[in-house]
Amino acid sequence: MQQLASFIEDPSIRVAVSPRAIEAVQETRRQVEKWLTEERRVIYGITTGLGKLKDFVVDERDQEIFQQKILYSHAVGIGPYFPDDVVRLAMLLRANVLSRGHSGVRPELIERMLTFLNGGIIPLLPQIGSLGVGDLQPMAHLGLCLTGAPEGRVRFRGEEGSAEEMLRKAGVVPVRFPLAAREALALMSGSTLVLANAIHAHHKAKQLARLADVALALNLEAMRGEVSAFDERIQRARGIPGQIETARNVRTLLKGSEWVTEEGRRRLGEIRPRVQDAVSFRASPQLHGAVKEVLRYLETVLSREINASADNPLIFSGESGYESLSGGNFHGAILAYALDFIGIALTDLAVLSERRSARLLDPAASYGLPANLAGGAVGLNTGFAQVQANAVALVGEMRLLAAPASIGSIPAKGNQEDHNSMAMGAVRKTIQIIGHLEKVLAIELLCAAQAIDLIKGKMSGFAMGNGTALVYELIRRHVPPMWEDAYVKADLDKMIRLVEEETILCEVKHLLA
Repeated sequence: MQQLASFIEDPSIRVAVSPRAIEAVQETRRQVEKWLTEERRVIYGITTGLGKLKDFVVDERDQEIFQQKILYSHAVGIGPYFPDDVVRLAMLLRANVLSRGHSGVRPELIERMLTFLNGGIIPLLPQIGSLGVGDLQPMAHLGLCLTGAPEGRVRFRGEEGSAEEMLRKAGVVPVRFPLAAREALALMSGSTLVLANAIHAHHKAKQLARLADVALALNLEAMRGEVSAFDERIQRARGIPGQIETARNVRTLLKGSEWVTEEGRRRLGEIRPRVQDAVSFRASPQLHGAVKEVLRYLETVLSREINASADNPLIFSGESGYESLSGGNFHGAILAYALDFIGIALTDLAVLSERRSARLLDPAASYGLPANLAGGAVGLNTGFAQVQANAVALVGEMRLLAAPASIGSIPAKGNQEDHNSMAMGAVRKTIQIIGHLEKVLAIELLCAAQAIDLIKGKMSGFAMGNGTALVYELIRRHVPPMWEDAYVKADLDKMIRLVEEETILCEVKHLLA
């Protein structure tokens, strides 16, 4: 998984296939060609039609045009294109699986994908159409691009055009690359794009879970919070690794803070000991930690799927020779379940963040902060009420998106595919959930920074935490405090970009577990 994270972050990484893998692929391919020309066996997807048409025979001499027809009949995806990082990852994953030698393709098909990867050629693949029992539609679009068909759409060096045109500009030879028998189905079968999206979502979600720790720590600073709830002894008494990690991150970020002490709280008039904060602060290690544990579960699923042969049929060698076996490894149920699970966990992480930012705006809950975090005269200035309302709106949408896609199977294709995982629906809503969470955390960070500005004068002489000071100063290098009502949307947009581009996380990454 770490190698894939590096691949996502660095498009310059080059990929090659090992000689040993090439040899295994060549050996299986020779058997496929023997079945076609000598034995003339009935093998699904090689000598037969697809799906409901499995009982119709395809002649060996029609194989090249059969591959082209498969691509044309399946490349009917609609909607927006997948992000470039996801498409690169999908090509890498498919090349890896085909290199295992169970699919019966030529080595040249694998090398063709690596040419695209290493040359910065990005196929444009629509998001809608896959039912999660093999990503047939989007991978058929990939097939059109790999074959250099004019109907394929490709991006190269920022320019979009037909695959035929853009491959010429990229200097790829040959431009046209016909598929051989078996290769169209081998390319399309399996949940490749679901897996690529799940890996990408896991990578983003891990970063956001750590950023949530940062937002929590900055909010605790602004609230002059009670940090005894983050004592390591409490966390170890529960024994959840993610919980222990979150509490450690918060303690590290707040190390050296005099704001989160009884003396710091007395500065703003708290005479009695705080004792304990609201659950949204006090139990954050438990919830943040639970999210991290869900992510660890997802990582076990993904680590297994990365090297799984998930197309149909699969070819195996044994003592009695080669066999082609039809099965259901293409089904994306495990990925659909895992994506639904992470969507629920990330939504609740956003719920917690929204509750913490809401408390900052409420004088009854913020221990002395101005209403709405207004910088000037309250009433004349509305402050951050509408900024924080965005978090409420986003959380409302996330709750709808968190409804599971995996229970929504609808039969398709003449009832031949009478159960579908709907994993691509889980992918699409997870992408939206992650985008919403980025914005909710940005709002918490912006509100916390505003709260710190409003009381900084009264806290003169008291140090902030080593890590929280770094975060606060970074925010203020990009986004000014709002002393009087102004066009705050521009500042909110800057804050969201700092989150999306991982600028804040990079500033304190050395302090985080």
